[in-house]
Amino acid sequence: MSLINIISVPTSTGIKTIEIHHNDITKLDWSVDILVVSAFHQSYFPADGTVIKSLKDNNGVIFSEIAKNCEIDLRVPLGCWLSQGIQEMGNTRILCVEGIKSSIRKSGVSEEALSNLFGTIALISHKNIKCSKIAMPLLGTGVQGNEIEKVLPFLVEKALHTLMNDNSINTIYFVEINEDRVKKIDDTINQHLQREYDKLESVFDDDSLVLLFEGVISKLLFIKSTSAQFSKSNTLNNLISKILRKELRFYELGILSRKTVELLVKDISSLPDTKSYTLIDHINDLRSKNVADWMINYMHTLRVFGNSVAHEGVESTFPNHMEKADMLVFAHAFSRFLDFFIQYSGGKN
Repeated sequence: MSLINIISVPTSTGIKTIEIHHNDITKLDWSVDILVVSAFHQSYFPADGTVIKSLKDNNGVIFSEIAKNCEIDLRVPLGCWLSQGIQEMGNTRILCVEGIKSSIRKSGVSEEALSNLFGTIALISHKNIKCSKIAMPLLGTGVQGNEIEKVLPFLVEKALHTLMNDNSINTIYFVEINEDRVKKIDDTINQHLQREYDKLESVFDDDSLVLLFEGVISKLLFIKSTSAQFSKSNTLNNLISKILRKELRFYELGILSRKTVELLVKDISSLPDTKSYTLIDHINDLRSKNVADWMINYMHTLRVFGNSVAHEGVESTFPNHMEKADMLVFAHAFSRFLDFFIQYSGGKN
């Protein structure tokens, strides 16, 4: 996997995420429902270095042709249009936003065009078109030449608002192919979210955690091998990849382990996986299956720790951040939970 940075979005239905990946957006090894592409106004020529060109070369998609036969056409009021499902891309749809360059020329920022984009996404969701997973490049910062600093903060804020307010959308991916630009995006996001050094510190700077995660990785790989659902899980794949590359930062551990607990608890809970039930409900339901109280408490500890580690911005609590001793407790609880899940799900099957 190619995960570089991750932002957590706590909601009543679970943790959602904004993810930044170093990858070719036209060759992703996971499926998305909607791929967002920017273009100059009604200009779909596959110029070198553009996503439009890569879609043609890698997927056989002729942008001008799909534009003629789009499903939703809002070019006049909002500068956006949505394609039909594209068979060559596993029925992924392309959402094109036009006019980012002119929006910046007019006001100095990209707010108008990006507001129109996320307004179109809200409409797509309202029309019950599948849009759980949305991928986009850092719109307008490629061939169009807009500065990352002028686009990224507003883009992140709009994505956060969308995830918090739209139950049908679970993950928004920002995908960048250029390594230097990925580093700049990573730094810009961490500065924008005011992440302190303790959250940016690597898990693998601590020898005790290194030894602990050697065991965690074997458990995660085993769980991944037990079902197609887990094998295809972006959460498990991202966490495994980060551990194997020894690139896991403290806030990433909080977000990805919290999402892993949510994924696994829901798998063994008897409650349906609907928006009506929170992770707290699913954990407490396990009492009806005679799961020991101390293991229930481990799960709640992981839930609370995960939320706290992943929290963005400045904490107002005391203490206002976790120390390495706390992270060791968190990591041990996570490892013990994985032991429990393997044993329990093996007995269940």
